[in-house]
Amino acid sequence: MQFRKTIPAIALGVVSLTVPIAASAGTDSSSPTIEATTADSSQVESATLTDNNGKPSRSLSVKAAPKAAPKEAAKGAPKAAAQSEKVFSTGEVTGEEFSSIGLSWKKESAVDSGLTAETRIHRDGAWGPWQNVPLGLDDGVAEEAKRAGAPAFYTDDADGAQVRFTSPKGSLPQDLKLSFIDPAKSPATASSDREPSDREPRTAQAGQPDVKLRKDWGADESLADPGYKTQPSIKAALVHHTVTGNNSYTQEQVPQIINGIYIQHITVLGYGDFPYHFVVDRFGGIWEGRKGSIEMRPGTEIPGILGGHASGFNTNTFGVAMLGNFEPNNSEGGEDTGPDPRPTEAMTTSLADLLAWKAGQYELAPEGSTQLVSAGGGGTNPHPTGTVLDVPVISAHKDVNVTACPGAKLYETLPDLRKQVADRLGSG
Repeated sequence: MQFRKTIPAIALGVVSLTVPIAASAGTDSSSPTIEATTADSSQVESATLTDNNGKPSRSLSVKAAPKAAPKEAAKGAPKAAAQSEKVFSTGEVTGEEFSSIGLSWKKESAVDSGLTAETRIHRDGAWGPWQNVPLGLDDGVAEEAKRAGAPAFYTDDADGAQVRFTSPKGSLPQDLKLSFIDPAKSPATASSDREPSDREPRTAQAGQPDVKLRKDWGADESLADPGYKTQPSIKAALVHHTVTGNNSYTQEQVPQIINGIYIQHITVLGYGDFPYHFVVDRFGGIWEGRKGSIEMRPGTEIPGILGGHASGFNTNTFGVAMLGNFEPNNSEGGEDTGPDPRPTEAMTTSLADLLAWKAGQYELAPEGSTQLVSAGGGGTNPHPTGTVLDVPVISAHKDVNVTACPGAKLYETLPDLRKQVADRLGSG
């Protein structure tokens, strides 16, 4: 992946993206550059925006936030806070194609709770409108992650981006990076050749709906940790949404979006594998996320697969992510979701089929409750280590962590979902 004509070949490891950034008060008027380094995979190129102390690099312009009108200022933050608010902006970075962007920072870094990010995307020779980028500040950091960061933000095929951050406290996270993700460079995507492996289900299981395999969305298996991350059993399902920036994606775009989530989590954030066990798209497609999720069931060599989807509550749970954003009025970023962004009927039907299959295997009562024990971790998990929670067997991410996930409009459907699953199992 190359940006601008000034970038030497990726093989050199360090490249320079010349970025024209308008000079602002208190900044160097010379044209700054982004130092972009290739990651462990050719599918990702990352640019460092702040150092280990959170100091902006030369790739960012810095200016005071626009002053609010008198009435707005009276209703808003205290005067001292308003004076410290700053806007940090990259220039217009253009080059070869990518399909998602990722933002990440040092895992232990303090982050301004009011920090927001916006991007505009360049494609077909024109710049699009500014869009909010969800930072996932309420999603916590999984125990296995090496960095904190935002969900992969799907851009479709693009060749440029500009990103700006607004911080009420005038600060940015430590070691902040902007990553350009191109799943098309995955060997699994580029070729149908692959090694025979035990990553495919050995036999179709009773009650199993049609679940697409990892190879179907182009997983590069060389990126994930070898083997399976097993756990003794499953007691509950946690429902999520991906907030990947686009609710009107096409069926053809689904594999690319899922692959972008995978690459962001593994290559950029340092996860061992895909965070969720399964993904359900708006067309009703069910996709295997974390390796071994199809095969896991009691009494086998894979009694359960440990996920990376809920801080402190990955043990004894499996995570299903609905592909999209179900929080109303665009409050989590990306495409405008409107006042009522409910999942499609095809989506909820497939989710119920999937949950009935796994609930049947683990003898779970869909309308019942269970107990989960917190592994701690702090952040969005407010429950100290050892805290026992009584939760529904079919719960949402927000039932165990302080988060808006899976979005208010999806959360509203869970009582009916539990009934649908119970009906499928003949226990309703």
